[in-house]
Amino acid sequence: MLNAMRKYAYSWGIRIILGLITVVFVFWGIGTGLFSQVKPVAWVDGQKILADDVQRQAAMMRRSFQNMYGPQAAELLKHMNLQEQALDQLIDDRLGQLEAHRLGLRVSNEVLRDQIAAQRAFQLDGRFDVQTYEAVLAQNDMTPPQFEELTRTQLTMQLLRDMVAQAVVVSDAQARQAYEQRNQRVAVAYIEVPSTDFISEIHPTQAQIEKFYHDHGELFREPERVKVDYIQYDPIKLGEKVNPTDKEIALFYNSSLKTLFSYPERVRARHILIAVAPDAPEKTRQQAKAKAEQILAQLKKGADFAKLAAQDSDDPGTRDRGGDLGFFERGQMIKPFEEAAFKLKPGQFSDVVATRFGYHVIQVEEVKPAHTDTLEQARPRIVEMLRARAGKRAAIDDQRADLAAALNGAKLGDLAAKHGLQVVSTPMFAAGEPIPKLDNNPEFVSTAFKLGKGEVAAVTGKDTSTGLFLIQLVERSPAHIPPLKEITDKVRDELVRREAETRARDRADALIKQIKSAADFNRVAEINHLTVHKTEPFDRSTNTVPTIGEFPELTQAVGTVAPVPGVIPRVMVQSGNYYIVEVLSRQPPSAEEWAKAKASFKDQLLESMRARAWDNFLAGLKRNAKISIDASALGTAPVESSM
Repeated sequence: MLNAMRKYAYSWGIRIILGLITVVFVFWGIGTGLFSQVKPVAWVDGQKILADDVQRQAAMMRRSFQNMYGPQAAELLKHMNLQEQALDQLIDDRLGQLEAHRLGLRVSNEVLRDQIAAQRAFQLDGRFDVQTYEAVLAQNDMTPPQFEELTRTQLTMQLLRDMVAQAVVVSDAQARQAYEQRNQRVAVAYIEVPSTDFISEIHPTQAQIEKFYHDHGELFREPERVKVDYIQYDPIKLGEKVNPTDKEIALFYNSSLKTLFSYPERVRARHILIAVAPDAPEKTRQQAKAKAEQILAQLKKGADFAKLAAQDSDDPGTRDRGGDLGFFERGQMIKPFEEAAFKLKPGQFSDVVATRFGYHVIQVEEVKPAHTDTLEQARPRIVEMLRARAGKRAAIDDQRADLAAALNGAKLGDLAAKHGLQVVSTPMFAAGEPIPKLDNNPEFVSTAFKLGKGEVAAVTGKDTSTGLFLIQLVERSPAHIPPLKEITDKVRDELVRREAETRARDRADALIKQIKSAADFNRVAEINHLTVHKTEPFDRSTNTVPTIGEFPELTQAVGTVAPVPGVIPRVMVQSGNYYIVEVLSRQPPSAEEWAKAKASFKDQLLESMRARAWDNFLAGLKRNAKISIDASALGTAPVESSM
């Protein structure tokens, strides 16, 4: 519900643009520019995508993530390969542009102009200012033509996406059917046949182990591994030595005043929603409004807001945190809600507010007026950013000079000592394995595996604040299958595990054949001296079965059994254990529950179906396109595809 109320209806690409123009990159440039390849990374129906394009897109995506998620961004980015995602996004954009051209969709110069002029980052005293526009782009290492082309591309993609979305509709009947399927409460009984019960019975001979090793040798193949020495250049430490002058600080402050040091009015509010569908009968709407007014009356008498939110609010996104919506500014919430919230002072309650979601009771907890930091207030932050920028430049200069020296025979140890740094040696590692102290760094790994023994290369990692390296390959171990004598225990364990699972499956198959109806379930368990486990009713939508854990295959299958009680007609398997399951009860949500959830659920379902339609649309474009990727630039083997 919160996501629906907030008007973040932008594509991924549009978010990148907004992220770009609301934060100035503190490092020099948004790509390395040092060792970028001229050779295309990909071709899409005859159009090329260069490595610089991928680096630029990845940098924008990283900055957008940092802008949206703040301190949490670093942890999220650890688990992402931004270069691959950036290439995927560029391929999607290129396909979308070609399709939009074919369909005659275009963004006029007037629309492009209005879109750019409306951005606060480019305004002076509330009006678009050319000098401000050029200065902001220059600080982001972009020219106006580059930014305008990027903006036009993303606006065109949004037109195409809107066209696809408009073709998707959801009827009330479809929405209710989906809601009932997802929110049924079911109870099951099950007989478990664990594979571990059979392990003690299995004693493979040496001959069986040797045969298994011979037949399944690829299971035990060790991947190619390398070991490298590296120097890491830390821009933060290098930047600590820099002391910006007053003139430099003032210049940065004046050029970034609108983008970094000006803040719109924001409020922090919480709400309680009594949901009602827009097309609900007037009687239902009046009942919902009356309930909201009763809640407001209780709050004015001192009732606990968080308790009432948990008890009565129909917004699943906020009711468990006291209705808290966090801070938001104008333009982020739907209009009636926003207008009411921004009229309140801290601690005040609104009257009951009607929106298309139902009726809201709003309380504002804090107001942050619009303000602009003074130069003195901004000074510590500016010094930090200027030091970071200078540190990045120094790190790149040191890395560049050391690479040239190393290529002329200088030793890494001598180069590191010159800067007061140390050479670090990695253990042997394979692609995909973690490297101590380096987290997820695909550029580092990709470069290491391209080197010959003794060769040196420079690496700019995914996080340019710490990811500048000079690396030298020390050792390489090719992929191989170890001799049996070195891995006998590992082979025996795998053979035993597989045989135990086979016996468990055979046992479960034999049991389910004895069950002709639900009436046989307990009898068969008793005859075979097996325990029947029973669950309390649980919500299917969680995909989790009490006492077993996450089990989406089972939670899907319980909806197919008719009549109830009834037995799922196949053995279910999870983590090497086998289950025979009887559905004891299946209760759909009540009409009252549906009435409360209808508006928000229908919106969420429509959004989900439109997203799926867009993904299918892009997949269709890819199937019919000629796409070739030189993925060696991204650390994988070259591929050729005609999709």
